[in-house]
Amino acid sequence: MIPVFVLLYLALAGGVLALRGKPAYPAAKALAGAGFCALAGVCMLRQGGSPWPWPLPAGFVLCAAGDVAMGVYNLHRRTRALLWGIVLFAAGHLCFLTGLFRCGAPGPGALVFAAAMALVLGLLLRRGRLDMGRLAPGGLLYCFAVSLMAGQSAALALAVPRPGPLLFAAGGALFWLSDLLLLGLYFSRKKGSRVLHIANLASYYGGMLLMALSLAWPAALP
Repeated sequence: MIPVFVLLYLALAGGVLALRGKPAYPAAKALAGAGFCALAGVCMLRQGGSPWPWPLPAGFVLCAAGDVAMGVYNLHRRTRALLWGIVLFAAGHLCFLTGLFRCGAPGPGALVFAAAMALVLGLLLRRGRLDMGRLAPGGLLYCFAVSLMAGQSAALALAVPRPGPLLFAAGGALFWLSDLLLLGLYFSRKKGSRVLHIANLASYYGGMLLMALSLAWPAALP
C-alpha cells in the first residue's frame, strides 16, 4: 500500500514542476499536498495510529495549505498570499517542533544552530543582500523555527538512530534547504532563476516525502 501512495505522490509532485508558472500551478500544489498528507495517513495506519506524539502529524496539513498559498503568491505576487503562506508554514513547524520536543528536550546544539541561522539572516537583511520589507521580523522568527526543527530532528536521529527519526531528520534537512533556496528566490535583490525554483520545489517535496514516510515507524522515545 505504501509504495503505491509513494508513486502517486511522486507523480503529483512532478505535476507541480511541469505546471510551474501556469494558471493550474496552485491547484497542482494542492494535489501534491493532499498526496503527502494521504501518504502520512497511510504510514500512520501501518502503526495502528500515530507513532509520533501529537500534534506533529497535523503539521503536514498546515504545510500543505501553506504551500498552496505560496503557489498563489508565485503566480500572482499577492503579498497577502505570501503572508498566509508564512503563517501556515510557521504553524506547521510549531506542530513538528511540539512533537519533537515530546520525544526529547530541545538540545543545546539545535538551539545554537537556530539562533545562528537567524543571526545570519539578520546580517543579510541589514547589509541589503536580502529584502523582506515589513515581513522581516516574521521572517527571522520563521528562520529560527525551521532551523530549530531541522536541528532538533537531527539531534533525535543521533540519539535514536532508527528508521523513523532518521527519515524525519533527512526530510527536515531537505525542508530547511528548500526554505534557504526560497530566500534567494523571493527576497534576493537578484531575480531568482528557473534552476533555483526547481531546486526549491524538489527539496521541499523530497523533504515532505521522507517526513511522511517516517510516520511508518515509531518515534522511539529516548
